[in-house]
Amino acid sequence: MKKIMITSALSLALAVSAAGHSNAAAVFSDIKDSSAKEQIEALAAAGIVDGTADQVFMPEDVLLTSQGIALVARSMQLTAPTNGESKESNAASVTESKDPVAAPGTFFTAVDSGSWYGKYFAAVHSTGLELPADIAPAEAITKEAFVYYLVSAMEKSGGFPMIKLVPADIADEAELTPSYQGAVQRALHYRLVALDDKDNFNPAATLTRAEAASITHKAVELLNKQLELTKETAAAEPSSSERWMHVPEGVTPADNE
Repeated sequence: MKKIMITSALSLALAVSAAGHSNAAAVFSDIKDSSAKEQIEALAAAGIVDGTADQVFMPEDVLLTSQGIALVARSMQLTAPTNGESKESNAASVTESKDPVAAPGTFFTAVDSGSWYGKYFAAVHSTGLELPADIAPAEAITKEAFVYYLVSAMEKSGGFPMIKLVPADIADEAELTPSYQGAVQRALHYRLVALDDKDNFNPAATLTRAEAASITHKAVELLNKQLELTKETAAAEPSSSERWMHVPEGVTPADNE
């Protein structure tokens, strides 16, 4: 799996060159005061995000489900990065469809197969993640749902090992959707997200586009590290011919396999 280049804004030109996308140099006119400015620019350079219109990112807008699923699919390498061929739509232009996407094992009743976001729903579902058949692209995605989809896709794409961790004490844990609890705990462990000053996660809260970009940027960096580690581990393992060359005395190659 190809490693996505994510850099700071100071070396954005390198990311543009590595990614090779025509939209990588996109400059958004409305993010100069955003705390996630560098992360948004880096994601744009890698072809992971684009704006809702030319030079407009709308960082403080609520993240829609269509946008969240697209962000997961692009950032976790479930689909090819965007080349700016389709701008993310706002709520007014995301509509229910009479031509829903049929993905393996489910039937999306409100996802237009011809829309800019249709392929992203199919890609995320194809990984085995459970997307509700009646998922609504035009609705805001909850914090817990976005984190669940992002973490699950990251772990699948990167081949992350299973981990044993001491669960964090989440004050509002009772409000978490049970099937999302594990992913939320792992997101806290990976430091993709953090609890607030009262140790709440606020699972039903919405995210702004800037907040989602910040979380996604961290996930891409972690995925890249995992892919690099996997590559290094594979390179360090002896080939089959090398294993034959190092068979202990008195043991036949067949016995050693």
